[in-house]
Amino acid sequence: MSTASPLAVSLESIASCFEGIIPASICTCSADGRPNLTNLSIVCCVDSRHVGLSYQFFNKTRKNIAQNPFVQVVVVSPANMRQYRLDLRYERTETEGSLFEAMKTRLDAVASQTGMSHVFKLRGVDIFEVQDCRPINAEIGGDALPGTDFLPKIEEFTARLEACSELESVIDVSLDALSALFGYEHSFLMVPDENGNRLFTLGSHGFGESGIGSEAWMGEGILGIAAERREVVRTTNFSRDVLYSNTIRSTVQRRGEDSLLEREIALPGLPEIQSQLVVPLVNQHRLLGILCLQCATVGRFLSDDERVGRIAARQMAASMALLERAESAEPEEIPRRPYTVQPTAVSTVRHYTADDSIFIDDAYLIKGIAGRIFWKLVQSYVQGGRVDFTNKEIRLDASLQLPDFKDNLEARLILLRRRLQDHCDFVSLIQVGRGQFRLDVQHQLKLEERS
Repeated sequence: MSTASPLAVSLESIASCFEGIIPASICTCSADGRPNLTNLSIVCCVDSRHVGLSYQFFNKTRKNIAQNPFVQVVVVSPANMRQYRLDLRYERTETEGSLFEAMKTRLDAVASQTGMSHVFKLRGVDIFEVQDCRPINAEIGGDALPGTDFLPKIEEFTARLEACSELESVIDVSLDALSALFGYEHSFLMVPDENGNRLFTLGSHGFGESGIGSEAWMGEGILGIAAERREVVRTTNFSRDVLYSNTIRSTVQRRGEDSLLEREIALPGLPEIQSQLVVPLVNQHRLLGILCLQCATVGRFLSDDERVGRIAARQMAASMALLERAESAEPEEIPRRPYTVQPTAVSTVRHYTADDSIFIDDAYLIKGIAGRIFWKLVQSYVQGGRVDFTNKEIRLDASLQLPDFKDNLEARLILLRRRLQDHCDFVSLIQVGRGQFRLDVQHQLKLEERS
């Protein structure tokens, strides 16, 4: 049983100091008493008597700790700028386990976002015993932020989600509810592609541009690392130098492929993001997507928000998986009726076989599998007047070369439908039943195919 004296201020009462909103500082001393003061990347609360500090470089601080295990750390409350001094004693360094992996994911995500992946590496988590914690130039007392009763809101969120019968409604209802119930006004949802190499945006809320169809590479940047490792990444204070960037655009420019930029869709994002929470959607050990929340306010997403995000993501993933299994109930076929309206306006649909990109009247629409599907639909319309289709016939059409193991068809049709809604006012996909949709065309279409 521990005989350590109680702390003057409990770590639990100053939980906001460990959110990373305001940088902490650490002071160490060499064996001969020479002090060294520097800033810390991360200070996390491990339990009521221990904290973890990120160990990234073999520098003067690290050398001093090896000579003298007693250090002092100053943390700052973002609520009132109160400072607290932690008197610590080094115990051990962890290089594996849940704490190490969570901290590594957080650092790697920011490093990848800023191009510092080869420099900003976590070597370990130094665990220190807290021998005392007390305020600096203030009365003894904690700075715990007022709590919020999330249970009624979570109950309402799950009730709204339970009423969804289609994947598209799961996306819209979830993002709308996160805003209405929890005040998360800016959010978007991305899902993995068929090969698991990229993520593409399927829904967004609160942004000037929807970003539907925008992509991110798995394992790159904050989004890609959160998805690849299936770990939550929460950032509470972006500097102006670490604004949200479009990873795909930067990669294309570095490769000298500027001609492809017209076929790229910008990710949704705030112009000056300060807080971000990225939560993977996982069901039965399978990644179904990621949920990203953004805010222009420093420290918007704290530990309670992370818990809410985790619960919401689990519920969304469960609903998505359930609806995915329900696709087996799609009808074999529906009556095929010709389109009888004869539009007078003429528009050109151009298909590039190299990447299946589609341009309508010289404006980029979509590429990849969704582009391939759209080209098939408009060919059927122009050549035979077809307007009614089923998911099942699309899935079984060998000419579309959909992946056998996971075609992700419903997500691709939602992507195509939403891109048409945003960028074309005379062609639309209308869902008319489970696994059934109609192509609505208000112009005559001239088809062109190029390599």
